[in-house]
Amino acid sequence: MPRARKKPSTVSQPVATEVKAPDVIISRQQYIEDIKVRWQIHQYEWNKLREDLNHVYEYLVPQFQKYRDYAVTAYQKEFRTDK
Repeated sequence: MPRARKKPSTVSQPVATEVKAPDVIISRQQYIEDIKVRWQIHQYEWNKLREDLNHVYEYLVPQFQKYRDYAVTAYQKEFRTDK
């Protein structure tokens, strides 16, 4: 059976539009002030994260020490070499 010819596309081709620079929304001074405020927020968040991580560290260190002491004691009990 012979192949049927494709019909020409009826979809129109997109027309390239001219790109123009955006209008100024905020002034340079407002932009600088915004950056300063965002940097302060960034610093605040990092400090809070550091505090939280310190709390986690202070909680976990005694837990790990207790586990280590238990493991060492159990090992010494099991493999004690009495001469």
